[in-house]
This record gives sequence, C-alpha cells and structure tokens, in this order.
Amino acid sequence: MTDQASILRKRFSQNSTQPRQTETPRFRSLSVTSGKGGVGKTNIVINLAIHLAKMGKKVFLIDADLGLANIDILLNIAPQFTIEDVLTGKKHINDIIIEGPLGIHILPASSGISEMQSLSAKQQMSMLRELSNLKTQYDYILIDTGAGISSNVLRFNAAADEICVVTNPEPTAITDAYALMKIMSSRYQVHHFNLIVNLSEAAEARDVYGRLVRVLNKFLTVNLELLGNIPRDPNFIKAVRHQEPISLLFPNSPAGKAFRTLAAQIVNRSGDTFVEEKETSFWKRLGSWKKD
Repeated sequence: MTDQASILRKRFSQNSTQPRQTETPRFRSLSVTSGKGGVGKTNIVINLAIHLAKMGKKVFLIDADLGLANIDILLNIAPQFTIEDVLTGKKHINDIIIEGPLGIHILPASSGISEMQSLSAKQQMSMLRELSNLKTQYDYILIDTGAGISSNVLRFNAAADEICVVTNPEPTAITDAYALMKIMSSRYQVHHFNLIVNLSEAAEARDVYGRLVRVLNKFLTVNLELLGNIPRDPNFIKAVRHQEPISLLFPNSPAGKAFRTLAAQIVNRSGDTFVEEKETSFWKRLGSWKKD
C-alpha cells in the first residue's frame, strides 16, 4: 500500500519556495489520543506535562480537542481567547498562548463549537503557519487530541513523532483503541504505537497489552509498546474537583508516582530506538493536511 503520509510530506516540501535544509528539531512531539472518550486522556497529558516541566523541560501543550476543550477546565484557567480566534484571523497564536502550572505553555481550544471539530483546508493552513513560528522554543510538544477517528484526530496523530494511545481495561475502550491503531496503520502507514493503560494495576495493564498485541499481530504489521499504567486512585476525584493536577495536589499518591515514572521513561529513552524515522519536521507533517 502507498505510504500516503510520505507522499503528502514530499509534495509539501516540493511546493515550498524556501531552500530545503536538513532539520534536526530539538523537541519531540507526542500525541496523546484514544479511540474512546472518557478514558482519562486529558488528565494523563496534563500530568505528563507537569512532570516534564518538573524535570526542567520546556513544554508546549496543545489542546487539539478542538470542539470539546477540557484542559482549561481541569487546570482552572479561563483563557480570554482560543484557537478559534487564530483561525478566524482575529488573533495571532502568541496572543492566545497562556501559561499554566510550572511554566507550561498552553494553546487553548474552543468548547461547545461543533464547527471546530472539522477544519477547512484554509483553517488548517492558518494553524500551520501560526504554529511554525514556535518551532524552536520548546523541548516537548504534547498534543491532547480528541477521542475517536475524526479527521482532526487522525491528522494530529500522523504529524506527531510518537503516538500514545490511552485505554482502560473496559472491552469497549480496548476495541476502540484497536480501531484507532488500525486506521492509523492503514491510512497513514504508522507502524509504532505506545500504550498507556489507565485505571489499572501493572498486571491488568499487561493483560490489556497482551490482548491488543495478539489482535494486532494477527491482522496488522504494527509494533505496540506498553509505556506504562496509571492505577486507580481516589485522589483523582479530589484533584478534578479542585481543578488541579493530581501530580501537584497529591504528588506522592499512587497515580502521582506513576506519572513521574511515565515521564522519566519518556525522557530517558532514545528516540532512535522506538520512533520511526520521520522525513520532515512536525510542522511540515501538519502541512500535509492541505494535500489530504
């Protein structure tokens, strides 16, 4: 099957009027995504960002759940402007970025606006141009995608260096996680995924991982790596009610410790050993949207 993502990225490069240069971006881009809503994806991406910042990393957090934004709610912040204002030409991206805990920079999305869930080609390119101005400022770009298999979700995933699929032990969540990876594999030729199993103990997470691996090996050419698990923790409810990340409010709770371990694993691994070689930068991969 033709590698669609590669073709799109080549076309984007050929259409560029700038001299082509070898790009060695200093940051890594990670999408945190799920096939099913309600599995804790946004809580996971926020707490990963917290621990990366604690490790001295400069973190940019993109709320890419464009029509159902939740990051601002969970962090108890009230952005005056959102990405909608950028896409309509009212504001530049630097006008809407807000600072969260520990100096994390956040690109807030809109909430309750159905039109934002499916961007036009013009809007996609507007977002690309604005985002590309930030490419040298961060160590990690974390993308909190929407749930499911919409066009926006798939394309943000395809652009990222790594895809972290979040599920929990529920059969529906596992099935939807498989469906997401299947589409990413067939449509965008993505062959490596990381798995985070929420609301599970280590043994339970390994069981979920084993079930997915068996199905993937039977039907797809995909490598799945178990990145870690986040245990059930009653402190989560308290943290959500306080609108503060559990990693700050209860740093020594079971979940807080699990997030610390997860972030350390991400930082300590060498990208060359677990990420497929990318032909172009994150920004140019986002640019392939206009050709899709």
